[in-house]
Amino acid sequence: MMLSDQLWVWISFNTLLVILLFLDLVVLGRARTVSMREAVLGTISWTAIAFAVNGAIFFFGSKAEGTDFLTAYIVERALSIDNLFVFLVIFTYFGVPKQFQMRALLWGIIGALVARAVFITAGVAVINAFEPVVYVLGAFLIYTAYKLATSGDSEIDPERNIALRLARKYFTVSDDYDGQKMFTRIDGSARAMTPMLLVVIVLATTDVVFAVDSIPSVLAITTDGFIVWSSNAMAVLGMRPLFFVLAGAVAHFRYLQYGLAAVLGFVGFKMISEEFIHIETILSLAVIVAALGVSMLASWVLPDRDPEEADGPGESTEVEG
Repeated sequence: MMLSDQLWVWISFNTLLVILLFLDLVVLGRARTVSMREAVLGTISWTAIAFAVNGAIFFFGSKAEGTDFLTAYIVERALSIDNLFVFLVIFTYFGVPKQFQMRALLWGIIGALVARAVFITAGVAVINAFEPVVYVLGAFLIYTAYKLATSGDSEIDPERNIALRLARKYFTVSDDYDGQKMFTRIDGSARAMTPMLLVVIVLATTDVVFAVDSIPSVLAITTDGFIVWSSNAMAVLGMRPLFFVLAGAVAHFRYLQYGLAAVLGFVGFKMISEEFIHIETILSLAVIVAALGVSMLASWVLPDRDPEEADGPGESTEVEG
């Protein structure tokens, strides 16, 4: 019996998620500037938890399920790196104080998890009910890969976010932050949204856009609902400390977009050709790791054509080391 067919597996994993999120919100959620040491330890901890989950899947499930989780997790984790630059722009745009960035990311990620749960449920259901949709998703991923490889750096403007525009149109928004509060009172009476809530809304809805690319990529690896959900959840939760580790260096990964394009193109091809050419998951894992490794190595060893771009868009996310 597959893990996704066992109720205790779903209950156990989601209980673990709730406990971890509770610890983050209540125990570790105080306002503070995140040091580099804390960010690195957080990244290592979340990665270790993900590998522990992977180990449990190998132990209680099958080798195929464990390998699918690992491959899906690596794909999601790699694609999440591309999100970091966007998060950096959002924080700079809203002028989020460094001590509030950790909490804003946490709430944004919780919103993203809810949205991804809906996407995954719908995606798995549609593929199981109408298998030819995999060709549409595969073609979409190949097109996305082409756009990513040829578009270069596109300007990111939070003002274009529809959710942000609707919030400002229909609700009162205060001009200043009120600690980590989502709502405040203006002149002691009128209740208003704070910029903190706007940041959370933009973070969560921006991740939905990224999920449109990343979830089909994982569905190309497996349509097992539990594997797709658990790998997504672990990768997304690990984004938060990773942001503070890589925020200052993400601009240096100038060839990463080509590695990500290769990954998207490969999984799109795998999705379309699965009926004719069966590609083992272990081979998929090797191709994905190689594509990402080569692109990051190239970013490290090849000279930067425009050194000024490596300075990044701002200093909003500096961490204390």
